[in-house]
Amino acid sequence: MINIDKVNGTNKSQVIDFIKQDVIKHVFAFYDIQYDPEHTTVHAAFENNQLIGYILIYTAADVPSIVIESEKRATGALLEHAPENNIILHAPPELLTTIKAKYPTEKHYVENWMLVRKNEANFFKSEFVKPLHTRDDALSLSKLLSTRKDRPEKAIEKYVEWVKKMRLYGVFEDGELVSYAGSFLQLPQVWMIGGVYTNPKHRNKGYATLAVSAITEEALGKAETAALFVRSDNYPAIKSYEKIGYKKIGEKLWVDVGTGMRP
Repeated sequence: MINIDKVNGTNKSQVIDFIKQDVIKHVFAFYDIQYDPEHTTVHAAFENNQLIGYILIYTAADVPSIVIESEKRATGALLEHAPENNIILHAPPELLTTIKAKYPTEKHYVENWMLVRKNEANFFKSEFVKPLHTRDDALSLSKLLSTRKDRPEKAIEKYVEWVKKMRLYGVFEDGELVSYAGSFLQLPQVWMIGGVYTNPKHRNKGYATLAVSAITEEALGKAETAALFVRSDNYPAIKSYEKIGYKKIGEKLWVDVGTGMRP
């Protein structure tokens, strides 16, 4: 019999012991449960007192972000604890059939999960790359991301918060921020790289490679690995990441339930 329990003080250590066996696979749960519990709710599936899956709901993003890792037989019961609409769901591809049963109108994309290890990376340096940390940088970031139409607009103070809290690097052309990348999660085992974006007018110039290279170099100076997700059909980006040394280690589903957003 499968039991679904909310993760709390009585079972939290059991869940953490489970995800510690593969921190990279369970990186979001490992980080959010321990370091951002205010915005994190987790339900775990147990069978004969053994953990066989979990669903995590993270509420500090633009829309609720749901992460599910589970044996197929527990997936449906775990999804009962997910919101009905306006979420982004991340899951292994083998769970798609069960996900579609709950969310029949969902739109999903396949992402490559890529990783690079210490001493296996190639770095590309440029005088046009610099870390983003000032209010002026936040203004530049706001202007850059205003060209991205598939994400909600944010107040400038949100970008000020980003440059203060996250490690971000930008590429400037004639004083204009044209590309950026950063790390939104840092652990000794892995830094997660994300937010990679280049102004459409400045693509195919190698700028994303420079930005990702810069944040990857910092990541590998402090962690064992760096990892990122990229849509499996985004061939220019994949090629760029491969130049730096990233290799595909798996795939994940990025499921849009009512948001209109895309990875």
